[in-house]
Amino acid sequence: MGDMGGGGETKDVIDVEAVVVGAGIAGLATALALRRAGFAARDGGDGGGGGGVVVLERHAELRATGAALTVFPNGWFALRALGVAHKLTPRYHPYETSVVTNLESGATQVFRFGGHKSRSGEVRVRPVHRRALLEAMAEELPPGTIRFSSRLASIGTEPAGGGGGGEELAVVGLDDGTVIRSRVLVGCDGVHSAVARWLGMAEPASSGRSCVRGLAVYPGGHGVRKELRQFLSHGLRAGMVPISDTDIYWTI
Repeated sequence: MGDMGGGGETKDVIDVEAVVVGAGIAGLATALALRRAGFAARDGGDGGGGGGVVVLERHAELRATGAALTVFPNGWFALRALGVAHKLTPRYHPYETSVVTNLESGATQVFRFGGHKSRSGEVRVRPVHRRALLEAMAEELPPGTIRFSSRLASIGTEPAGGGGGGEELAVVGLDDGTVIRSRVLVGCDGVHSAVARWLGMAEPASSGRSCVRGLAVYPGGHGVRKELRQFLSHGLRAGMVPISDTDIYWTI
């Protein structure tokens, strides 16, 4: 088995259809999509046995921290397909305008976001809390699908069915000694992905840009108009949008 680091003594060997590394937005969305494509989720939560899809997360619980994000209509169509949009749209009001101000010239432009018609109604731009999106997706996966405190120790391959057919299985070793074999391995483990590194993909290149995001919370209400505000200057962009009557998502 190809190695990417030392691992403990083998404890359990688990056979599944697909392994998704990383339980962030991409990882949970991938797991839901695989289920809808015919891969059943793993049943149970005892770490043994086999099944369809397992999601490996190195942290002890869902990393539901973070600020927010703006989801455009194409994103909402994707969330509908994954079966989670209905949990979020009642909580987050759409907005229709973006006001962009050039801080150097003082010029202001107003852009309008049009909705997209569908058989189940109009789909519009909405901001959502990252925590709410993650939790909505995690709730749609059966218990035991996400395996927490699972740190990769090795990744490799081995012939399927004892060899001879040409098909290979991905073999993932965890630092507790568990080995998971699967037909499909999907890396959703971030910009410094261990899966991408094992595949020989190039290291990510810096764009030279940085961004800070946050939430400003006003327990008594903020009174800010429900629109996206952006401020531009040379080499700088900042923005803010209300998410609820008390929370404003900002970025710079």
